[in-house]
Amino acid sequence: MGILLPTMFLAGGCSLIVKAAFGIDEIKEYREEDVQSFLAENQAKIPCRQIVATVEQQDDLVRLDSDTTMMQHRGQPVQILYFDGDSLVFYHINCYTQSGFLRFDWNNKGSFDSFPPSPIVVPDWHGNMTLSNYCRHLSVPMPQSRYTVLILWSNVLRKVSAKAVDVVVDNVAGRNDCTVWLVNIDKWMVNYMNNN
Repeated sequence: MGILLPTMFLAGGCSLIVKAAFGIDEIKEYREEDVQSFLAENQAKIPCRQIVATVEQQDDLVRLDSDTTMMQHRGQPVQILYFDGDSLVFYHINCYTQSGFLRFDWNNKGSFDSFPPSPIVVPDWHGNMTLSNYCRHLSVPMPQSRYTVLILWSNVLRKVSAKAVDVVVDNVAGRNDCTVWLVNIDKWMVNYMNNN
């Protein structure tokens, strides 16, 4: 069973032990120094670019189409997306991972044993989940590499976010045809928490 939807754990449904085990932090404000320290920790593992999404940008990504299940997926604090050119070929969110007491495994079914990873669950994604749409909404140019990996992360789930980076680092090791972007959504999560 993966980590619950944000509305459940941010509403105080998790015990202090569970929050500590998974590093759940109900952040109250956007803190640039926390975002930069995460980037520094992870740039030591893999070359990556940091993007800090505004509330409006993340709202646009959540609403890429009107499918309510996919909107819930895109509203998760941690997501891993692999694109081959413009096409989404792999999509993984914190809710699809295997978790248990004091452990959290992004690769519980071996999906990251191949490149690109093989989906555990094939989500009902639609044509709107393209790299060009993500780049347009995030106001960044399309990368020149064949593959692009977007890791959407938040300090709300910093430990889980770090494990997401680690599984991608292992998966793309030795490849020179892959760009990795870390997309921080703390501003959106703070807005969500302050309004719910």
